[in-house]
Amino acid sequence: MPHNRYRATTLAVIAAAALAAAACGGDNGRAAAVSASTSGTVVTGNQTDLGSIIIGWGDKHADTAITTPKPEDVDARCVGRGDNLAVDIRAPHGWIITARNPSQRLTVQNTEQKLKGDIDTTNRYLEALKAVDWSEADQLDIAVTADAPKDWKSPTSVGRIYIAIHVDCR
Repeated sequence: MPHNRYRATTLAVIAAAALAAAACGGDNGRAAAVSASTSGTVVTGNQTDLGSIIIGWGDKHADTAITTPKPEDVDARCVGRGDNLAVDIRAPHGWIITARNPSQRLTVQNTEQKLKGDIDTTNRYLEALKAVDWSEADQLDIAVTADAPKDWKSPTSVGRIYIAIHVDCR
């Protein structure tokens, strides 16, 4: 019987190692680091936002509009590696952003405001410009200004979404 127990333990260790290899970053797929976008693009039109993580919509900085959370306030999870990388970002005030390599489409939702939709960030005029940048291995850089989904009712006249964040899954 001890041989079977040893074999079961060995299989459990192998299975756990395989799951750990499938995820990236730290514990439970947690990203190694979250920071401001490295693209240097001003997404809100406000120069003071450069160097900040930016997530939100509308035309003002507020909990229900555009937020600038600190890296430690953002939880990013990474699953897979390389061309199979998927990143789930959770930020204060109910923001959740999901990205899958190599897509230029993001799923953006706000649980507090009951909003959810897909945002296509493809540049229709110059394909080389990527608002969702997957060019660095196991990293995601987002610098997006895009129209909000049509069914989102803006508290202001500006129905634009702004996202600027960098996630390192190495």
